[in-house]
Amino acid sequence: MKSVGMIAMLISLLFACGIQKKGYPTSELKPKLIDGEHYVYVLPSGEQAFIDQFDYATEFEDGYAIICDSNEVCGIIDSTGTIILPYSHPDLWFAGEGMYSFRKNGRIGFIDRKGNMRIPAIYGGDAGARPRFSEGICAVIDSTDSYYLFIDKNGRQVFNRIIEGTLGGAATYYFPEFHDGLCVAHDKYKFGYIDHTGKWVIPPQFDQAHRFSEGLAAVRKKGLVMFINAKGERAINKSFGAIDEGCCGFDYGFFQNGKMRVNLDSTQSDIDIDDERYDYQRATWGIIDRNGNILEVEKP
Repeated sequence: MKSVGMIAMLISLLFACGIQKKGYPTSELKPKLIDGEHYVYVLPSGEQAFIDQFDYATEFEDGYAIICDSNEVCGIIDSTGTIILPYSHPDLWFAGEGMYSFRKNGRIGFIDRKGNMRIPAIYGGDAGARPRFSEGICAVIDSTDSYYLFIDKNGRQVFNRIIEGTLGGAATYYFPEFHDGLCVAHDKYKFGYIDHTGKWVIPPQFDQAHRFSEGLAAVRKKGLVMFINAKGERAINKSFGAIDEGCCGFDYGFFQNGKMRVNLDSTQSDIDIDDERYDYQRATWGIIDRNGNILEVEKP
C-alpha cells in the first residue's frame, strides 16, 4: 500500500510540474484580434503565448492585463496567462497602483487586484477617461457630475478642497493626477497646482496646465506654451505652440527619459486658441530635451 501511495504522490508532482505555465516579459505580450471576435496574446515572433482566447483583452500594465467576456464582465490575468481574478466585475479598467475601476449603473467604483471591494460604485464621470490613483490619491467626480474631490484607496476624502466644474471636451472627462507631489487644479478655469493637502503651491494663473514629469510641466497662456518647474518658475526660455484641445483638454504630453514631443511652432502665440484665426494645421512637431533643445523635427 505504501508503494501505491508513493506512486500516486509522484504522479501528482509530475502533473503539477507539467502544467506549470511559462511567464513572459509583459512588454512582449500584445493582444491580437484573430477572427473578428476573439483575442489572443502574441509574442514579437507572432507566436501565440497562451492557448486561451478572450472576447476582449487589453495591453499589460504593471504586470497584469484585463480580459472580458461577451457581456463585458471582466477579470485579470498575469504574465503566464493565469486568471488571477475570475470574470466578476463589469467594465473593469486600470486605476493605477494596484487598483481597478469598474462601472455599474452608470457609476464608478474601485476594487483591488484580488477583487476586494474598496470603494462602491458611487462616483460620476461615466464617459471618456477613467480616474486613476497617483501618489495614493485619486480625483473622482461627484455623483452629480459637478465637481472633483480627492479620495484615498479606502474612499476617504483626503482634504476638503474640491474643484468646481469638470474638465475635458466632447463628453470626455479629464481626471487630474498627482505627479512630483503636485496636481493640476483650477479656480474658475484659471489653472495652477495643489499639493497633497489641497493647498495651492503654484497659484491659479494659467489658461491651461498639464501634469508634472521629471520636474517640469507644460502650461499655456493664450496660444503660448511654456515649461515651468515645481516653484512655478519658467524653466525653459523657448516657447512652444499649443495643441487642439477639442477632445481631451490640454493633454500636452510629458517627459520620458529626458525627452518630450511638442509643437515647435509658436508663431501664433499672441492669438487665443479659441480665436477662429488660430490654425492647428500649422503645427510642426518635434522632440525636445529638458533644456528645450530640439533633438528631432518630424517631417510633415
